[in-house]
Amino acid sequence: MDRKKCRRIVKNVSRLLLVQIAEVLEEEIAREKKVWVRKWRSTHGGSALLLKELYAEDPAEYRASLRMSPELFDTLHDLIANSIQRSDTLMRDAIPSRIKLEVTLSCLATGNSYRNLQHLFRVSKAAISKFIPEVCDSIYLKLEDHIKVRNIRNLFFIR
Repeated sequence: MDRKKCRRIVKNVSRLLLVQIAEVLEEEIAREKKVWVRKWRSTHGGSALLLKELYAEDPAEYRASLRMSPELFDTLHDLIANSIQRSDTLMRDAIPSRIKLEVTLSCLATGNSYRNLQHLFRVSKAAISKFIPEVCDSIYLKLEDHIKVRNIRNLFFIR
């Protein structure tokens, strides 16, 4: 093969490769990005709006929502906040301990599904399923002397 023909073939192949690379890059840029962390947690949701209003203006309804008075909530939060609060990272902010406790108490009080809690508090189902047992364990450890749990053997009549 002569030199000119080789150059022409290399030139054509290079152009085709560049066109294909450009198409792939355009598709990548145009593709809708997935949201990893939503930014609306702090300004919307049950914790930021409804529960804050109930806390300040209607303690009776707040108690009906979480089965706990605002004062008792603050006391419980002060007891367990250090054990359930995580540090912020470069990738995302940690879920505040107050929201974790509100979600947990709401779940225990109402029996709402994780999906409903996700929409109400603007926290992912994955995060909720991870921190609810953590918060419950922390509450149990801090209030162990005040909580009486029936013997499981007596509960199920196991001998």
